[in-house]
Amino acid sequence: MVSNTKINKIGEAIAARGGEITLEELELLQEFRTSFSKPLVNVFNIMRELADKVHPSSILAFRLKRIDTIINKLPREKGMDLSRMGDIGGIRCIFYNDAEVYKAKDLIESAFETGGKTRDYINDRKRDIGYKGIHVYVKDPISKRRIEIQLRTIDHHNWATLIEITDLLYGLRLKELGFKSDEKFGKFHALMSSDKQLEKEEANLIYEVLAERDFISVLSKTFRKNNAEVKKRWASEDKNNSFFLIEASKTEIPTLKSFKTFDEAEQAYFERYKENQSAEIVLTSIKTPNFKQISVAYANYILSYHTFTSDIMPILQELATEALEDKKIIKFIKIFKTYEDLVANLILDIIAESADLVLNKMERNRVVIGRTNKMNKLQEKQLAQKIQLKIGEFRRSHDNFMKDLQVYVPKYFIRKKIVENFLKKHNNRIQKIMKSKQVEFVNLMKE
Repeated sequence: MVSNTKINKIGEAIAARGGEITLEELELLQEFRTSFSKPLVNVFNIMRELADKVHPSSILAFRLKRIDTIINKLPREKGMDLSRMGDIGGIRCIFYNDAEVYKAKDLIESAFETGGKTRDYINDRKRDIGYKGIHVYVKDPISKRRIEIQLRTIDHHNWATLIEITDLLYGLRLKELGFKSDEKFGKFHALMSSDKQLEKEEANLIYEVLAERDFISVLSKTFRKNNAEVKKRWASEDKNNSFFLIEASKTEIPTLKSFKTFDEAEQAYFERYKENQSAEIVLTSIKTPNFKQISVAYANYILSYHTFTSDIMPILQELATEALEDKKIIKFIKIFKTYEDLVANLILDIIAESADLVLNKMERNRVVIGRTNKMNKLQEKQLAQKIQLKIGEFRRSHDNFMKDLQVYVPKYFIRKKIVENFLKKHNNRIQKIMKSKQVEFVNLMKE
C-alpha cells in the first residue's frame, strides 16, 4: 500500500500544478483511494443497523470520493496533506426530520471511536450558500481508517442535489465555489434552502433567476427525457447486485450498471474515469436497492426526479398575488406566465412519471408519451386514477390560488379588463405551453 509520505508528495505536486496529474500519480492515487474500500464497507454495515433504530425507511448509501473531486480539492486547499483528507470514504444517511438526524448522530458517537470533530451545519451553516447537514467522522474498528458519515433530512438532501443538478446543466461549480461560481444563482439556492419567511426582495430574486435561466423548463425537460429510459435500464439490471455505477450527462440519458462485488464495480469506475476524466460518474451501494431509493439518493445523477417544481409553486403564487395586490399589472403578468410554465411542466412530469404504464420514449428529439398496446381495461383505469390523483395534489392549491386572485383584481375599469381578459385565457396558454415543450401525445385515453 502506498505510504502516507508518498501520497502527501503526490498531493503537493497535483496542487502545485493546479490539478494536473500524471498517469503514474493517478495509479497511486487510485491505490490510496481504494485502500478505504474495506473500512468503508465495515462502517456501512454497522450504520445499517444504527439507521434502522432511527427509522426503518431511512436511505443509506456509500461511495468512495470521486477521483476528479479529490484532484480539484487539492489546489483549493493548499497545504492540506492528502493522507488526512477526511472524506475519501463517505456514507450518506437520509432521514425525515432534524430530530432523527440528531438521534442518529448520538448513536454514531456512542458506537464508534471518533475520527475528528463533528461538524453541525444545521445550526452552524456551511458557507453562505445554504448547505445543511451533520458530518460525523469515525474510525473503522478494524483498520482505524477515517470515514465520514453525512446525516441529512430529505429536505436538506433535495437542496444539495439541486445544487449539483444546476452545476451539471449550467456548467457551474456552485457546490465547490459557492457565490464565486455565480453570485445570483448562489443566492437563489441559498434562499431555496432557507426555513425563514422570504422577504419580498428575496422572493423576487428567486423569480428573476427562474425567468432569466428558464430553470423550470430546463429541469422538467431533462427529467422527462430521462424518466422512462432510466427506469428501463434499472429494470434490466440484476436485482441481486448491490453496487451501482451511475453516470450523469447534460445531453445523454444517464447510464446505470450494477455489479455483484465492490471490486468489479471499482475497476469499472477506474477504467471509465481514465477514458473520460470529466465524466460525472459515481460508484455507490444502497441499503435497500430499488428505483425510488436510488432516485432519491442520487437524483443529481439519475436526473429523472426532483421535488423542486413542487417546492417552488407556493413562492410563485405568493409573488403573483402580491404584484396584483400592489396593482403592478405588468409584473403580475410576467410572474403569472412563469407560474403557468410551472403548471404545464408539472402536468407533463406527472404523465411522464407514469411511464410504467404508458409509452414514453425519445423520438426526433421529442418526448413521445402515449398508451401502450398491451394495456388492458384495468391498467387503463389504474393509469387514469394514478394521473388524476397526482394532478389533484396540486390542483387544490391552484384552485385556491385562482380564487384568491379574484380578491385583488383592480377596481379601475381598464386595469380590471386587462387582468380579467388575461386570466380568462389561462387554460389556453397552459395548453399552448404544453404543446411547445417538445412533447408529443399519441393514442392517449380520453378522460
